[in-house]
Amino acid sequence: MNERLAEKLGQAAALRDLHTPEILRLAVPADQRRWEELLESPGVQVHDQLEGQLRDLLKARSPLHPLSNEELDKAVHARLNGKPAATHGVWVHYPWSGRLVHLLDEEEFIEVRTDRNRNKITREEQARLTGKRVGIIGLSVGQSVALTMALERTAGELRLADFDRIELTNLNRIRSGAHAIGMNKAVNVAREIAEIDPFLKVTCFTEGLTRENMDAFFDGDGGLDLVIEECDSIDIKILARKAAKARGIPVVMDMSDRGCLDIERFDLEPDRPLMHGWIDHLDLDAAANALTSEEKVPYMLPIVGVETLSPRLKASVVEVGRTLSTWPQLATSVVLGGALAGDAVRRILLGHMTGSGRWFVDLDELVGTPVEVPPPDATPPAPTDANELADAAEASDLPLGAPPDTGLVSEELAARCFEAGALAPSAGNMQPWRFLQRGDRLYVLHDEAASASIWDPDHLIAHIALGTAVENIVLRIQENGLSARVHLAPIPDRPELVAAIDVLPVGSPDVEPEADRSLAAGIAVRCTNRKLLERDPSIPGRLKDALALASAMPGCSAHLLTDPDALAELASICGTSERIRVVNPIGHREFFQQELRWTPEEVERTRDGLDIDTLEMSLNDVAGLRIASDPRAMALVDAWGGGSAFERFSTRAVRAASAVVLVAVDDDRTTSRLMGGRAAERFWTAANLAGVSVHPISAPIFLIHAARLGGPGIRPAEREDLLGLEARFMALWPDLVGRPLFMMRISPGGEPTARALRKPLQELVLRPQRTLH
Repeated sequence: MNERLAEKLGQAAALRDLHTPEILRLAVPADQRRWEELLESPGVQVHDQLEGQLRDLLKARSPLHPLSNEELDKAVHARLNGKPAATHGVWVHYPWSGRLVHLLDEEEFIEVRTDRNRNKITREEQARLTGKRVGIIGLSVGQSVALTMALERTAGELRLADFDRIELTNLNRIRSGAHAIGMNKAVNVAREIAEIDPFLKVTCFTEGLTRENMDAFFDGDGGLDLVIEECDSIDIKILARKAAKARGIPVVMDMSDRGCLDIERFDLEPDRPLMHGWIDHLDLDAAANALTSEEKVPYMLPIVGVETLSPRLKASVVEVGRTLSTWPQLATSVVLGGALAGDAVRRILLGHMTGSGRWFVDLDELVGTPVEVPPPDATPPAPTDANELADAAEASDLPLGAPPDTGLVSEELAARCFEAGALAPSAGNMQPWRFLQRGDRLYVLHDEAASASIWDPDHLIAHIALGTAVENIVLRIQENGLSARVHLAPIPDRPELVAAIDVLPVGSPDVEPEADRSLAAGIAVRCTNRKLLERDPSIPGRLKDALALASAMPGCSAHLLTDPDALAELASICGTSERIRVVNPIGHREFFQQELRWTPEEVERTRDGLDIDTLEMSLNDVAGLRIASDPRAMALVDAWGGGSAFERFSTRAVRAASAVVLVAVDDDRTTSRLMGGRAAERFWTAANLAGVSVHPISAPIFLIHAARLGGPGIRPAEREDLLGLEARFMALWPDLVGRPLFMMRISPGGEPTARALRKPLQELVLRPQRTLH
């Protein structure tokens, strides 16, 4: 049994790359002998329908006077002229299948087989196409194009290049049987074409297109008239286009998504840039070499057109490496692509189509009702009214008394204090502060429109940021040899007034304790650094002073986490929180439409939000974010229960941490939150001055808090998941007394790729339209 199997496998291997049939004409003695030999061979299947083909030929030649069956029989008999039917035409042997097929000879075969093309393709046009040579690179999508062209006989010669072999996973879109598994894709297509039309010349490049065979592919035995490029390799995509451009050959590409068809007419536009100029800013010579996955990204993004991918493909790409092993392709898309590319090739070769560009035949849009994703149900906050904020500041005169007005605070000093406040950190760089000066009293006010978020229903996140701004202002006042008396949230029914800070001479009563003057120098040094760096075991020891400074803030404490197992558990908690934040429809809109800034121009124009460069992401990760920014795609990911890819960013960061620091407060009062913000800023500044990097990672705290409050827009399953994280999170801090407020990832020092910008001070300092008393 095993010996017989081995014998059969050996016979199959001998035929593995064979794709050219034997064409036998019995008038040739050697062919006659071979034909007789085949007839005697066991396993050869004979198919002889020659008379039916002759009848089709005669009918095609007599459209004006249709022949009856009797007339057709006589005409066939006359055409054979008394010779045996077996000697007419040719016999074609397909060694890979063992079939021996009797056909009309080449000229008559082509005439009959293409008769139904007329007059969508005229006889004269068909003859012109027979003289054309077309190369196809990549035979997954390319198979559909090649077979479509073979069926229409759009060319007289096809050159097929693919090094890959058919796998079972290819059979969802490659029209082949399971027996083709393991066969080279070019050979597989060549065999199928030969079984459709044995006279169509096909040359296979089973090593794929390479630098070494490029000239043979383009020029061998006559130059190509057109190239169809359907490969996955960036270097080959670019090399093939360079070769086509140098020879003045048009390039056609189908994307197998949204019916996307791309055409570059280098024959008509010899100076046309590759890929329509979309990759001109990149090093095309470098791209012509083998690239890593990371290096391919800048080239792939403009080639595929991230913004124009279908929502389902985007959503699927998000899941690749998580719930999917690779990016998807559907037979319907591939077959449609074969039709679109085949049609374009024919029209180009006949001179009926002259344009370059990219077109879409999107069946989701053209057929049926497009599915629209409704916008999230969230009303944007009304713009902040400067006069209302000023009113809140003036209202503090009642409990606090009129502002001191001794001339200590010049306009210049106030500006320097407010500039320090504006350099404070805030979630998403939302900058929720506005500032006001009245005499020697400086006010910090909450701009609720800037900080509105589904995840901050009671302004916890904003209060922390506002507390960091208060701390910076106090440090700046003390740096100038003055003292500060801080009134936090002085009017309970005017929550927009966060702090009133009286600037007083040193030695005045009830002022802030003098802080280390070096902290003020760190205000401009402090920054977020999200880079992933090797753990440094010396860091916990270098944080002692910074931890002590944070814990010295009344009602606050700072806690350190360094155990690798605990960090791994925290990484999992942070990852889950991040996934929920991004997949939630309102959270998705806030992050992608309100927080992220994609380009340097956008960063400079808004001077708020998250500069994409500050995220320290790889090019692959940035590409993933661009794909995920489509709410239609994310709605699908949400419906599929996916999105675990978004856990990866936070999980990697926390696992790589040298330590994590948690700032906690005694209770949840606004004043406690503000004090916690001050403690966090004091720690952060001191840590940066000590040469340690800080990256805020408070998403679990903020989201769990919002879930406990039943924040609007948080869905029941999300609330359940978040509340389930709370016990796991608290178990990491067994000695914690009070409430967790703010958390930071600690890593070795270094300069980030980019720093978040701040709004101009004139936008942040209130200039009321009326006179304040």
